[in-house]
Amino acid sequence: MDINVLDVGKLSKIILKKNYVLGVKKLLMKIFKIINEERLTFLIVCFSVLADQITKYYADVYKNFLYPPLEIFSWFNIVYVENKGISFGILSTLNISFYLGLFSFVVSFYIIYLLKKSKKRTEKISLSLILGGALGNGMDRVIREYVIDFIDVSFNNMHWPAFNIADSSITVGGIMYFWLIMFKKNIKN
Repeated sequence: MDINVLDVGKLSKIILKKNYVLGVKKLLMKIFKIINEERLTFLIVCFSVLADQITKYYADVYKNFLYPPLEIFSWFNIVYVENKGISFGILSTLNISFYLGLFSFVVSFYIIYLLKKSKKRTEKISLSLILGGALGNGMDRVIREYVIDFIDVSFNNMHWPAFNIADSSITVGGIMYFWLIMFKKNIKN
């Protein structure tokens, strides 16, 4: 029986295509399985990133109306600030925002590692908030090379630097995680 080279080539292409489709299918099944197992984590991260990006988008679109600041209450204003540094504008003169964005993604991978190790629901919630905030600000730093801050809060004569939803997620998640670590250590001792 003679084997035609063209038939072998067609057969190998069909086998490769079938293997590729099966590989993609297996990958998608793994991703959906992880999402299903980590549904709460996935929802918190997605909500944090989406809320952050949507509010930053509107702050950017309406930035011309935010100078002077839009006063909502005597202690709460909406402003427009382009933050090229880290928290509170520290290091903003060094023009390292892109690298800070890349660093945010490296930190995000470590947080994902911690999430995979974590068994406690409150720990997963706190890490999910931190991850959502890190991704939200990281995306801004890589794409825009600055982070949009728009929430301005003051109390009496104390004025807090402008911040955004991602900063809030990181702060709330960080406080929760710190509390859990401190509480865990007190139980062991």
